[in-house]
Order: sequence, then C-alpha cells, then structure tokens
Amino acid sequence: MNARQQDVSTASTPADVPERWTRAALVDPSESGFVHIGASSGPWRVPWALPRARRRHALAEMQRTAAALRQLDTMVSADVFQGILRPPGRRNRVALEDAPDAAFDAVLLVETARPADAERLLDEPLVRRLLTYLRAEAKDTLVFPANNVRRMAPVDHSQPGVFLFNYFSAKDVESNLFAWQYTAGWFQDQTGLDNSTVLRPVGDDSAYTLVNHCRWDRMRDVLPSLVLKRSFREFVLRVFDDNGVAPRPILYRLHPADDS
Repeated sequence: MNARQQDVSTASTPADVPERWTRAALVDPSESGFVHIGASSGPWRVPWALPRARRRHALAEMQRTAAALRQLDTMVSADVFQGILRPPGRRNRVALEDAPDAAFDAVLLVETARPADAERLLDEPLVRRLLTYLRAEAKDTLVFPANNVRRMAPVDHSQPGVFLFNYFSAKDVESNLFAWQYTAGWFQDQTGLDNSTVLRPVGDDSAYTLVNHCRWDRMRDVLPSLVLKRSFREFVLRVFDDNGVAPRPILYRLHPADDS
C-alpha cells in the first residue's frame, strides 16, 4: 500500500464502487506552512452569498494586509477569496452539532516557506491589526496556522476560477483523512479535479479537523455534478456520513485588489 494511502480495513466503505473513485492520485504534501483567516459578515441562509457592506470592508482590509505580507521574505503567497455559494454537501447532523456552522464569506489564505513561519505570522503587527478589526466588525472569525497533510497538486491562485474551502468536523483526524482520501478520486473522475491541498489546523483552537482547498476553472465544472449526480449523494456523502465526518463546503472566487 502507498504510504500516502490510509489503511481502510477499519473504516466504513460502500461496496461495489469503481476503484478510481476510492484511490485518488496524490503527490507528497507541501513543506510550506499556511495561515487561514476567515470572516463571516452575517447569517448565510440562502445558497448564494448576499452582498453586505461588512463583507466588502473585511475584504478590503484583507487585501491591504495581503499586499503588505507579500513583501515579507518568508511569504510564498497571500490571496483573498470572496464567498459565492454554499453548494450541496452539508450532511451528518450529529457531527454538525460538534462544531459551529461555517459561513465565512471572506478568506485570506497565506502560504509561508515553513510551518514555523506560519505560526510566527500571527504575531506580526499587521496581522494583529487585521485580526483586531475582524474580531470587532465581523460576526464570526476563523483563524489558524496549518500544515498540509494530503495533496493532489498545488492550487493555482494565479488565475481566476472557482475555489473551494471545505470545513470538516469529525470525531478524529484519522477518520476525516480517510473519508477525504477515499472520496477524492470521485472528484477527480467526475469533475476533472486535478489539484487539492488539505490543511490540518495546528493546535486546539480551530473548531474544524481539516479544511480542504482546491480549484476548478468554471462553476459548470463542479456544481452540476454536486446537484445532479446520484453518486455524489450515494457514494461521497455516504462515506462522510458513515465515518462521522461533516463537510461544510463553500465556493469562492479570487477577490482582486482593485475590487476593494
């Protein structure tokens, strides 16, 4: 068995499914560190994100911080994402009760050269200023440093597209990793997904066990499969349910600096 593939003998797995759905093609995890800074402008009761002044201001502050962070020697990238849609895929009510809802319609994702750089970044004055602003003005925030624990390929932030952050809660990280990896091949096969970076929060401050980040070129590359394909419900969501994993997917677009 490949060292990057978890032992499936003790996990719950549907039978009679194509092997290509259950064995995603992975590469070694990145040695970078990451910092996720998410903010919610308020309740998200309909699928599409509603325009709000609070979100617009949060995105503008994130863009200013990202521009300053890119000047630091320890930075690989700093990108801002604006929430578009919460797609189908929110299941497992029991697990959902163990962590708060994810309604982050503004996200700053920072990649650093090393994990230690990511942890130190939270003490940078410019990041602390951003966090002070968001904690005062946003309805909710999610801030954590992270390591990359699974990866299909790097996520390309250099061009527009549809980006996913999927906020998972589970009884333990191992169950979450298994459920993600066991279903990731479905996304490769059914949506043409060729990239993904799974982030594991460092420390005990995050309410979520893993956050998956990936990209498609267009909304039509992913959304019809989530809405129309029975195998998404009968295979992907069933694996999450059977392993006590609750996904909370949100789709985003890159937020250009000139939109601030």
